[in-house]
Amino acid sequence: MNASKILTIAVAFALLASTLMPIFGIGPVAKAAADEGTIKIGFLNPSTGPIAVYAEAFSDAAQIAIDHLNEDSTTHTFELVEADSGCDGTQAATGADSLISSGVVGIAGAACSGATLGAMEVAKAAGVPMVSYASTSPALTTADDGGYLFRVVPSDAQQGQALAEAFEASGFEYPALISMTNDYGAGFAAAFAENFGADDICAESTYADDATDFTSIVENVIASNCDSVVMITY
Repeated sequence: MNASKILTIAVAFALLASTLMPIFGIGPVAKAAADEGTIKIGFLNPSTGPIAVYAEAFSDAAQIAIDHLNEDSTTHTFELVEADSGCDGTQAATGADSLISSGVVGIAGAACSGATLGAMEVAKAAGVPMVSYASTSPALTTADDGGYLFRVVPSDAQQGQALAEAFEASGFEYPALISMTNDYGAGFAAAFAENFGADDICAESTYADDATDFTSIVENVIASNCDSVVMITY
């Protein structure tokens, strides 16, 4: 895992543990947890699902963040409580519920945008703040989070603009756009199309993030005489 991922996870934990939390207006569940000598911070990790390969490194980064918090604190002990998000909204909601039941003061996560949107509803209802370390879907910007959801990475509305400019500099002119159907893929692809120009895209195809057969998508790219491919994928 690269340094930027470690940094974003560390920043997420630092925000949750900071004295700014009362300014955020944390709810009674989180406030009661913060009043204890031991502060539990929840961590939604994609231990299963399409990006599970990163879960071990995410967990290591989270523990590094907790260790640093404990090194700098003379009044509280910070404890990591981890739950599986599954990179899935329903699974993440279940994970968030288990974290809240264990008495966490806040939740770092999730990684996948759909998982963050699912967990957000549970956290909002309980008055527990969430800080995502990796979710980039534009849908999070306008989601009704009740003031409890934050993130430390930019929206794909910005990444879509950057990708369009990078593609224009490549010299190719007529790309196929292939993207996943999840919140990350849909949001990023829409942002690219908006900035590049939908009329200049030769073909569009989507696929589920667990797909393994891309024959029909490849055939569509060839039949459409595209000169290149833009892929929004893991």
